[in-house]
Amino acid sequence: MQPDVLHIVITVVLTLLFAVVTALIWRRAQVKTVFWWIGLTLLPAGVYLLGLAPAVDGAITTLTSWVQGLALTPLVWTGIVLAGLSALLMLGSRLIPSESLADRRAARKDAAKQPRTASGSAAPTARASASGRPRPAVTGRDTSAAAGGATRPGTAAPGNQAAGSDAEFDEIAELLRKRGIN
Repeated sequence: MQPDVLHIVITVVLTLLFAVVTALIWRRAQVKTVFWWIGLTLLPAGVYLLGLAPAVDGAITTLTSWVQGLALTPLVWTGIVLAGLSALLMLGSRLIPSESLADRRAARKDAAKQPRTASGSAAPTARASASGRPRPAVTGRDTSAAAGGATRPGTAAPGNQAAGSDAEFDEIAELLRKRGIN
């Protein structure tokens, strides 16, 4: 078989094989895994279209002749062990689960439970709602309305502008933290 025809056949077979695997994992896998498989699917066609198929063929021939002429000395065995350990660590790291969304939410809840200080005063504590979930404590503008103050929402009571401003900033910071924006 001609080398050019063989390169085309290998390219088509590998591209189709990787495309089938990508299609099978499309809905079940994480986005990063799907992108990796899409990249692998496009790689054989890219190598062929760049004209690197003969180079890959030459690399395989060179690697085969190297393996056949390899003398297994203690130094070579050390290299084999190091290369194997390297490959094991690199591939094994893909098996370590990524931090899930539930883990990030739990970490945020733990951080929210710890009291914060702003301008030397302790942050208000969270109250439990009827559903059992914690609700944010009353802050800044809510306090003046709850206390019967006549101020509009978003404004601080006269003489208490600094405290109202800090409370508003604390409230905004709390909302941003809940949305994951730090």
